[in-house]
Amino acid sequence: MARLHEHLSKALLKEHGLTIPKGELAYSPADARRISIKLDRPVVVKAQAWVTGRAGMGAIKFCNSPGEVVRAAEAILGMTLGSFVVDTLLIEEKLDIKREFYGGVIIDDMAQAPVVVFSSSGGTGIEETAASLPEAVSRHQVDIRTG
Repeated sequence: MARLHEHLSKALLKEHGLTIPKGELAYSPADARRISIKLDRPVVVKAQAWVTGRAGMGAIKFCNSPGEVVRAAEAILGMTLGSFVVDTLLIEEKLDIKREFYGGVIIDDMAQAPVVVFSSSGGTGIEETAASLPEAVSRHQVDIRTG
């Protein structure tokens, strides 16, 4: 099964003409600082791990200065999220978000088929959103024979 980190998903979106925030990968606090200076604006420091709810786990931090970015990188790198140890960060420009959506394709282990998931309430804690606001999350199983 293929899994894509956020930065890879965003690269695919960009490749197909969608606008994504400017950013780069960091593997150390020094990398994170260099990228934040290059971007020269408030940034978001995001752990790259295959888990949901990263913000609630302290693995996504908003920063206004290179010093804050270094402290955030030091705090996030090495964290264990689920069964993943964070070794990569996405440092990207912070944008003013008017509305957030979530879209993804997951594999339903029980059905052994892909499921397209979309939420009009963003992606932070998608499982909790699905439980508390089921009308805000749409799931459609893809027939692997006919698409």
